[in-house]
Amino acid sequence: MDCDGKILFANDNALNSLGYTLEEIENLNVWDVDAIVDSKEKYLNTVKEFNEIDYSSIPHTIESYHKRKNGEIFPVEIVSKFTTIQESQYLISYVKDITNRLKRIEDLKLYFDLIDSSKDMIFLVDHATAEIEFVNDTVCKSLGYSLNEIKNMKVSDFRRPFKELDNIDVPEVFKKIEELNTMTTFGIYITKDGKKIPVETSLHRKEYKGKSFLIAISRDISERLEIEREKEELNKKLKNYNKTLQNEISIAKQELIEYENIMKRQSKMAAMGEMLENIAHQWRQPLSAISVLSTGMILQNNENLLTKEDFNKGLSDVNEHVQYLSKTIDDFRNFFKPNKQKNHFNLEHLVSTSIKLSKVKHNQEKIKFIVNCENIELYTYENEFLQVLLNLIGNAKDELVKKTYEKCIFINTRIDDAYVVISVSDNGGGVPLDIIDRIFEQYYTTKHNYEGTGIGLFMSQNIIKHMHGNIEVKNIDIIYKAEQYKGASFEIKIPFLNKKGIENE
Repeated sequence: MDCDGKILFANDNALNSLGYTLEEIENLNVWDVDAIVDSKEKYLNTVKEFNEIDYSSIPHTIESYHKRKNGEIFPVEIVSKFTTIQESQYLISYVKDITNRLKRIEDLKLYFDLIDSSKDMIFLVDHATAEIEFVNDTVCKSLGYSLNEIKNMKVSDFRRPFKELDNIDVPEVFKKIEELNTMTTFGIYITKDGKKIPVETSLHRKEYKGKSFLIAISRDISERLEIEREKEELNKKLKNYNKTLQNEISIAKQELIEYENIMKRQSKMAAMGEMLENIAHQWRQPLSAISVLSTGMILQNNENLLTKEDFNKGLSDVNEHVQYLSKTIDDFRNFFKPNKQKNHFNLEHLVSTSIKLSKVKHNQEKIKFIVNCENIELYTYENEFLQVLLNLIGNAKDELVKKTYEKCIFINTRIDDAYVVISVSDNGGGVPLDIIDRIFEQYYTTKHNYEGTGIGLFMSQNIIKHMHGNIEVKNIDIIYKAEQYKGASFEIKIPFLNKKGIENE
């Protein structure tokens, strides 16, 4: 275009985007296609601003909106530069449609709104400078700083090493994350008013536009540490009692037993709560059907419209639904029995029961079970073993519902010398390597506070140990329908029985 705003030439991309022919656009001015610079006066003011700054060698970039021939307006980025041709000055502009970029910005805004609603403290940190680029509202509320205050700080301004745990200072953390890309560390955050908050932080390193950033998600672990301190105090008491009277040792042991029983009850109650929810789901439809049938029969009878055939069919349908409810009770009642004795049971039947009891939760997600189970008889604690299987299946389903591909849980059994080996695997991506060694720890959980307590796997390990077995977890590669997936595999080994029902030595 010339300096008066007349368009002299446009390439094919411009013509296709705006909807003009070359002949048509050569009769237009800049303000005919720009929705912001929509008059000659605005155009000349813009050119004047360009001339006040030397853009002869440096292009000038602005954002605006262009108008298509059909009247549609779309956002653009314009890079303009003056050039001289045969002693006359012209303006060359390269225009890029930024509709998708603005859409991504809106999506990013939504993402940050979600981050702000998190109960965890979330930081975005420049890896090179350790300066804070962004924090969510939880950080400001927890530390007592405004967003502007904390964006002028570095992590080291408020973070201290946690001497009782890993005791890693900020420079060492930043160096270590270069090698691992993801890690978990512990530290102390100092609030604006001097309060100390112990935190566990998950760190992830991400590259963006040539720069390295750290995403840090920190959780206040004060409550967890208090529990650990209470446990340590209890252990100290036990050591002291060993040096004194035998009756004090007995008292300490009783306290530990009570402590374990509370955890067992808590774990059992959580499982029972889920079972009750499953029963409610199982019963809702047949109960509704029975109500409709009985009400309909009453109304027909009141109007003298109820025939013998309708009456018999209605009772038959009611009976069918009642039988379904009875069968549901049979499926669930054994789980609630407070049976503390070993008993004989069939492993294949127990696996089938665990799948049936777990299918209500996330059932709409269409999680597929692939089972390869041998007909093996066991002699151990059936209900407790069922609780372990339900916990492993439930954990797998909680991860799989986050996935969009075909979701599968694989349950396999085999005999290995004097042991039965049961594996529960999934194609949900596996357990992060930075937590896989801690997954059986008491109160350790990767879920939010409102989703889990971390007791499930801890108690599952205790139950299997009580059965003279062991449980392990590892990440594996799974091939299903010619597709390869990453997944987690929990493997249980417990003693089995021979055909006479005698535990193998």
